Amino acid sequence: MNTNRLLSLVAAAAVLPLLGLYGLLMYVVTPTPTGGMETTVTTICYIAFTVITAALIIVALNFSAQLSREAKGVFLTP
Repeated sequence: MNTNRLLSLVAAAAVLPLLGLYGLLMYVVTPTPTGGMETTVTTICYIAFTVITAALIIVALNFSAQLSREAKGVFLTP
């Protein structure tokens, strides 16, 4: 059961690199005075990266919550 607690923390900590990658992608996509993408393409990238990152964060936090419940001995079926 201690392994589940540790893996629960690891799954929750996986959110931080995802947020860092999201920030980097937003920085790269943002147009600058010296160059960048068109505003329409930028908007589409903003929306796509936000949806993908949010979905990955939700999955990581759900895994973390499930592992935490299993470490406490609570087994829930979907």
